[in-house]
Amino acid sequence: MWAGGEIFFSDTILFKGDELSCHEHIGDVEVKSKIGEERVFVTINREIRYGTEKVQRGQRAAVVENRKLVFMRDRPRPADALEVQPSKRDVVKSPHEATLSRTLTPSLGLLFRFSALTFNAHRIHLDQAYCRDVEGHRNLLVHGPLSLVLMLHLLQSCLTAGAQPQDGRKPDAIVHVEYRCLAPLYAEEELKVCLWKKHPFGWVTWIEGPDGGLAVRGTVTTAPAE
Repeated sequence: MWAGGEIFFSDTILFKGDELSCHEHIGDVEVKSKIGEERVFVTINREIRYGTEKVQRGQRAAVVENRKLVFMRDRPRPADALEVQPSKRDVVKSPHEATLSRTLTPSLGLLFRFSALTFNAHRIHLDQAYCRDVEGHRNLLVHGPLSLVLMLHLLQSCLTAGAQPQDGRKPDAIVHVEYRCLAPLYAEEELKVCLWKKHPFGWVTWIEGPDGGLAVRGTVTTAPAE
């Protein structure tokens, strides 16, 4: 499952039609919890650069991403578990009052299209019976990267609205984002994407589930556009 990650954006501008290469390697592996209930956290480092030749030492990447995935053992499901009850968890609220928020209900179609767009064929985003009978979830899970897209889209709309084109001022650029997935978000359940301005170039962003609790939390750093 997707646990979170961070992304660094350089001032290198990528244009449609540019030839790019993605260089990926495993940065870290960490095993947590007791024997029989292990969780394996794997950090994958990715760099996107111009060209397809072997990366030269010292060449600056346009985008650097460190994504963290967590792998768990199969959870046995009792034969008589015919109905999945809503999972009970401690609801953790954001300590901030949102500067801007937007609500939406992710549809089955949205999850299907995002799976196709990202070449993600995991059944946990596509097969309701699998989610219920094998994974113990009440519906399809919203993708971790889709949560990130929703948060950044809200921030980008805020940055664009704050720009002053008539004065030649461009929207601030996003240079770094770090986020963590805290609780599952489900298809066909309303979620709320929130944003709070910490300081002129620092933002806190999060997504609340139907119970108002934190499901995804992140921080974003921006900089004046050149």
